[in-house]
Amino acid sequence: AYKLVLCQLAVAGVITLAFFLAADAAAAKSAFKGGLAAVIPNCVFVFFAFRFSALDDANAVLAAFMRGQSLKLILTAVLLAVVFTQQELVPGVFLTGFLLTLLTQWSAPVFFKH
Repeated sequence: AYKLVLCQLAVAGVITLAFFLAADAAAAKSAFKGGLAAVIPNCVFVFFAFRFSALDDANAVLAAFMRGQSLKLILTAVLLAVVFTQQELVPGVFLTGFLLTLLTQWSAPVFFKH
């Protein structure tokens, strides 16, 4: 799970660099904010969800996953609301950074085979 968060952060960096080279600094900042709006809630989820081992109490593991998922959704909504109130935001680029970073999470099973 920690590898996935680092991979998402790397993807957000690559997207930021691509928009910086293709457009301007405002677009790059928007793309980076989009990437962070996806990475930060996943960090919180990973912290809460994987605190307990599967060998521990199953109820504690389930409660940790539920708490992590709830905090992830709330934090995502708050971050999106805060970022969309900013004046210099490029909304299309922000959403592109956000969605491409989320796609990294969904495509992780392809890249992280065990």
